[in-house]
Amino acid sequence: MKIFNAAIMLLLLALMAAISTASTDKQTYIVRMDKTKITNTFSSLVSITKPWHQAVLESLADDDELEATPPELLYSYETTLFGFAAKLSSEQLESLKNMNGFMSAVPDKMLSLHTTRSPFFLGLTGKKGKNGPWSGSNLHSDVIIGVVDSGIWPEHVSFRDHGLSPVPERWRGTCEKGTKFSPSNCNKKLIGGRYFYGGYLAAGGKINETNEYVSTRDASGHGTHTASTAGGNFVEQVNLFGVANGSAAGMRYTARIAAYKVCWPGCSTIDILTAMMKAIEDGVDVLTLSLGSTSEAVPYWQDYLAIASYFAFKSGIFVAFSAGNSGPWAYTAVNTAPWIMTVAASTIDRSFPAIIRLGNGETFEGSSFYTGKALKGLPIVYGKTAGVTGAEHCIPGTLNPKLVKGKLVICEPGDEYMTQSERGEQVKLAGGAGVLVMSTVGEDLANEPHVLPDILLGTSTSKAVIKYVNSTKAPTGTIVFKGTTYGNRAPKLAAFSSRGPNLAGPDVIKPDVTAPGVDILAAWPAERSPSTLESDKRRVSFNIMSGTSMSCPHVSGIAALIKSKHKDWSPAAIKSALMTTAYTIDNKGKPISDLKSHALATPFGIGSGHVDPIKASDPGLIYDITADDYISYLCGLKYNESQIALFEEGFIECKKEQLAMQPGDLNYPSFAVNFNRKARNVTVTYKRTVTNVGIPKSTYRVSVEAPKGAYVIVRPKVLSFKKLNQKLSYKVSFIGLSRKKPVVNSAFGSLMWVSATMMCKTAMLMFIFIVTPSNASMNRQTYIVHMDRTKMTTTTSDRWYESVIESVNELLDQEDIESEKPELVHVYKTAISGFAAKLSTKQVESLKRLDGFISATPDEMLALHTTHSPQFLGLETGKGLWSGSNLESDVIIGIVDSGIWPEHVSFNDIGMSPVPSKWKGECEEGTKFSKSNCNKKLIGARAFFEGYEAAVGKINETEDYRSARDAEGHGTHTASTAAGNLAHASIFGLAKGLAGGVRYTSRIAAYKTCWSQGCASSDILAAIDQAIADGVDVLSLSLGGSAKPYHSDPIAIGAFQAIKNGIFVSCSAGNSGPSSSTVSNTAPWIMTVGASYLDRSFEAIVELGDRQIFEGSSLYVGKALKQLPLFYGNTIGDLRAAFCIDGSLKKNLVKGKIVICQRGITSRTEKGEVVKSAGGTGMLLINSVNEGEELFADAHVLPASALGAIAGKAIKAYLNSTNKPTASITFKGTVYGKPAPLMAAFSSRGPNHVGLDLLKPDVTAPGMNILAAWPPSTSPTQLKSDKRTVLFNIASGTSMSCPHVSGLAALLKSVHKDWSPAAIKSALMTTAYVHDNSNRHILDVAFSTPTNATPFAFGSGHVDPEKASDPGLIYDITPQDYQNYLCTLNYSASDMALFAEDGFKCPKASSTMEPGDLNYPTFAVNLKQNSKSNIVTLKRTVTHVGIPNVTYTVQMNEPDGVSVMVEPQVLRFKKPGEKLSYKVTFMQKKGFMVQGGSFGVLEWVYLNMYHVRSSIAVTWT
Repeated sequence: MKIFNAAIMLLLLALMAAISTASTDKQTYIVRMDKTKITNTFSSLVSITKPWHQAVLESLADDDELEATPPELLYSYETTLFGFAAKLSSEQLESLKNMNGFMSAVPDKMLSLHTTRSPFFLGLTGKKGKNGPWSGSNLHSDVIIGVVDSGIWPEHVSFRDHGLSPVPERWRGTCEKGTKFSPSNCNKKLIGGRYFYGGYLAAGGKINETNEYVSTRDASGHGTHTASTAGGNFVEQVNLFGVANGSAAGMRYTARIAAYKVCWPGCSTIDILTAMMKAIEDGVDVLTLSLGSTSEAVPYWQDYLAIASYFAFKSGIFVAFSAGNSGPWAYTAVNTAPWIMTVAASTIDRSFPAIIRLGNGETFEGSSFYTGKALKGLPIVYGKTAGVTGAEHCIPGTLNPKLVKGKLVICEPGDEYMTQSERGEQVKLAGGAGVLVMSTVGEDLANEPHVLPDILLGTSTSKAVIKYVNSTKAPTGTIVFKGTTYGNRAPKLAAFSSRGPNLAGPDVIKPDVTAPGVDILAAWPAERSPSTLESDKRRVSFNIMSGTSMSCPHVSGIAALIKSKHKDWSPAAIKSALMTTAYTIDNKGKPISDLKSHALATPFGIGSGHVDPIKASDPGLIYDITADDYISYLCGLKYNESQIALFEEGFIECKKEQLAMQPGDLNYPSFAVNFNRKARNVTVTYKRTVTNVGIPKSTYRVSVEAPKGAYVIVRPKVLSFKKLNQKLSYKVSFIGLSRKKPVVNSAFGSLMWVSATMMCKTAMLMFIFIVTPSNASMNRQTYIVHMDRTKMTTTTSDRWYESVIESVNELLDQEDIESEKPELVHVYKTAISGFAAKLSTKQVESLKRLDGFISATPDEMLALHTTHSPQFLGLETGKGLWSGSNLESDVIIGIVDSGIWPEHVSFNDIGMSPVPSKWKGECEEGTKFSKSNCNKKLIGARAFFEGYEAAVGKINETEDYRSARDAEGHGTHTASTAAGNLAHASIFGLAKGLAGGVRYTSRIAAYKTCWSQGCASSDILAAIDQAIADGVDVLSLSLGGSAKPYHSDPIAIGAFQAIKNGIFVSCSAGNSGPSSSTVSNTAPWIMTVGASYLDRSFEAIVELGDRQIFEGSSLYVGKALKQLPLFYGNTIGDLRAAFCIDGSLKKNLVKGKIVICQRGITSRTEKGEVVKSAGGTGMLLINSVNEGEELFADAHVLPASALGAIAGKAIKAYLNSTNKPTASITFKGTVYGKPAPLMAAFSSRGPNHVGLDLLKPDVTAPGMNILAAWPPSTSPTQLKSDKRTVLFNIASGTSMSCPHVSGLAALLKSVHKDWSPAAIKSALMTTAYVHDNSNRHILDVAFSTPTNATPFAFGSGHVDPEKASDPGLIYDITPQDYQNYLCTLNYSASDMALFAEDGFKCPKASSTMEPGDLNYPTFAVNLKQNSKSNIVTLKRTVTHVGIPNVTYTVQMNEPDGVSVMVEPQVLRFKKPGEKLSYKVTFMQKKGFMVQGGSFGVLEWVYLNMYHVRSSIAVTWT
């Protein structure tokens, strides 16, 4: 009946997936149902011909007869859970959630594959005698290993069945027929083969049958490699191109293998779950899964692979997963459930050395599988000496064959989508003789089989080689290939191996162990090249690969060995044996090192240590764990009943003793202890129970090495056993020692039980325990939570996500919200549609009452994210403006700001060509700033403080640097936004990805004019003056004051001289919005930039005691705050308490409470500081009506959430409605896909009161919550009490949007070197867009109700760089045109002298010109309120810069109350460069006047290729 019910569920969902393309309003879900309720509900409908799940689906269809397509069944589940996987529409899911018996629906997600000397290295080959793991009875072929991977190559010698006994009778599996795979491909070795692809297809994946097999046959090689590593036959005389000669064998080489193919190449959660279910039913003994997400772990109840693994554990199956390849970064270990064996990767003592000798005599060792002759004395080329920009990464199309032929080419990492061998292929195609593959992270030498002579170099060697190449005009090198060597120091932890701490459960150390995972030789498909390149026609039977994918099957095979010897042992017992006997000393007697930096490896990298199969077969003591123990552990994690019911069917509630259990009391073979950072003499006590499996009568004594900062007491200290299987318990107390300074980092120690004598079968168990400070870094959310692009209710094809929110589990209560743990982000290397999000139903349950909110869990393959703004702007590596020659580093951006932090990674000059000869600037020395701080990236730096010191007094050098060094962070942030290098970045794990300036290859010149109390205009003007002389191409000024007449504005005056010299000038519009007429820097020759939102947010959810839920914003990454008392205003202090001003709060009233703080008077983070110092536990920062729904993300010093005006009003009403108000805050991390852009409320607005004839700002660009470089000396909050340091920080303002446009201007200047600053400005303006990513008009968050933003906020619209590179037409303006414009403003001769040369006189024609006749890309028309003849005619001239022979027609969207006539209405151009003029007449309609302004659009259109758009703003005065 179980299998029958499961099959029903699966069938139901399979049908849904088959029609998935019929409805874009559908998503695949894993649905969990209550078996008892469903069976009772549909008992009358169930028959032999109609299973219950069919009845369920039909009932969903009946609920909505108009539904376009019925539900589509993919799979049904019975063994791992009672439920099914189905493709459902939003309406169908809504109906399902209302059905009696519905429990949960979780969206499917895509996972990726984690990608022999090792048996000898593990000590197996020397132990074939009577008692070794590879001895007689231990190798009986009754153990079945299930390999869930990319399939298998059945004909391979590793899977032949010569000499094997018949298939075990208990085997219930099958060999499924498919493309080039039939039942005859199975045998007594490969006893089963199945394949699963329903979930992959439903998620949008496609199977190309020219490159893939729709069967169990392996097309990628990964599954064949892992299967043979775990259980492949013993095969003699194998190698790869003559290296790694010897015998290859799986760890348990006589084991049976069952292959379950789930990767195509993406691996759907649904398919994996179904495969695991089938494997359990089939009767496997061990499951090995070398796959998982590419980021951190989710809570176990949200991880269906963890749930399936639990059911496997209950069935007695040992489950091993790879830890992931996202190292060396912390918090990246995945597959971390305690019942899973999580495996890291390390080296063996074999290497493939290649020696490079440079022309200067220096010699370095690398790695290579190449076995040919040495390459002697060849020239080395790199970067520009090898081709155009991108050649340093050997990106396709960047290498110049004329420069590369016959030479050695350096290739650096950089493009996440290219493998080492793909870079080598590009070198070969360009005629290179060899490739030098550089590393940028760690000293890993995990190489690939290249198609030409190669050498892989570690990070330190790579730096030395590049330094040499850059130091000489004719660098040369010789490479000698040494083949295979043995006896190297090993093991060493691989840098790529993912690390702890374990986010899903900090009380359990993960990974568990490490095993061989670097340069592993194993079986390979006969039709797959070793490099996996299509151009590579070589074929091999064995190949070398690296990854935790390779280490995982080693442990799976060893588990199979132990299971052979100890048939009655549980999976937990086997796991305990492997962990407690693991070693931490290498073959040279030294502690295992970490290839991240050659420092010592820690348990966050290696867990308990490196597996030792010989000792693991006889561990002496084991730590056993039952299914009931794990359920108690989940209760200890405060999971609610519905969450635990996912693991244990029929679960009712946690018992009192289970709720009282600490998670750390789980009988795990390691200890993870979490102390508060400032703990003094705090004691944590955990209990453990060991089972004697060694000598019947034996005595063990404890030996402890306490970690720094803690004292350890073990009671009892002696364990005396009288018989086998006897259990004894002990307790360990960890005491946080009193100390003046808190422990900053984690500390490690060891606990060993040692037998009284080492004579006979002495067992030693090492327990690694960790004492970790509890702070933001430990509890931080180092993941990205994605959002669907349309979170609000829409009619688009993505609207079904709204139904996901509406269909969340209605049973979730307050305790669930408080106990919920942050989700794991999956950043996939091959993105599908840029961004896509699938939501975890359980997570969004607590947010369902928040209108329009989506909190997403990972689902689709996603590309690695940047600081996000370049991607949001449409810039992609290798494409369009970010391709080849467009990124050549000849453009110089001058940043006039608060200075720069020169050592920052964003400003290093690795791979850059020499400084352009046109550069005339210099690097001025000053406080902690010398000439050596400049380089080929940061080519100049100056400080201007004379005006400042004259006004304020001498600079306080205890607070600032009297040099170009940045003490504030603002200048570093803006400089990196415009032109910073591509670098891995995040803040506290949020916004994780690659940070890069918009024109990231540009040179930077820093001009410091801003100090602790401001920026003197005299200094700014001096800086602009100097920048012109120095030779910058672009000037970026994220500063300003109130708008003033141009002749009184030093910035306008200096900027005019800059544009006369061909320099593009970009300025911020100001942060005085949403008040009207606040825009600054309004001169027409300046690009004035407003600020808007990205589609990224940092969500913090507030729930009140009455269940109202509000979405807020915060960069805080600690644990959620449970329901706590909530207070505001004079109930906790004096009259100033509403604004949380220093000294206004009373500690006795605030302690332990959440405090509401109104924005204003002091900074946002200062308010949090005040609350924290008063003893408050959390803060709600609420907006007034004037601040609207603006949500700043701040790195608060305590748990806090910023909330909009609507939420603020509701919260105040709630306070007045109850005597005991409470609130909770849950931090959701980074969310993508929100409607964007939105206009920021703070962004200054028009009309331009300096001149109503000019529409300002000009454009808007990303300026809200922007991640960019930050000085390590300045805290992210800029508070003195905040001692945290970051390399990247999030800031908001038009200061952040301005450098985006400066970088875009630099890009356009690269493409169109002959364009004037006005031409570049025109291109950016006329191609700007006014609709968001859901195709709605851009909204303005200054208003509490959805309100369209106007040109007074965004000018022409949001910049679109790719379209700006080819605008079709431009409105060009010469310096003389600007001078004539000033004449129309009736400037005096003395005023004009500021902008014109001596002797300049206004032309007579200027008396008849209107200011509005300036050839500006927008129209600002001012009509008189009481005029009888309200007619204005303006002239414009456009220059054709597109394709020849085109005809443009005009399209109009008239402003309300105004008639518009254009003459002519058609413009015909014959060739580029041709100019044509037109006139526009604006006439007020009778009796019609719009208060505050009226807006329209004039657009010149050529087919669908060009839309040259001009905003129109009409005002009445």
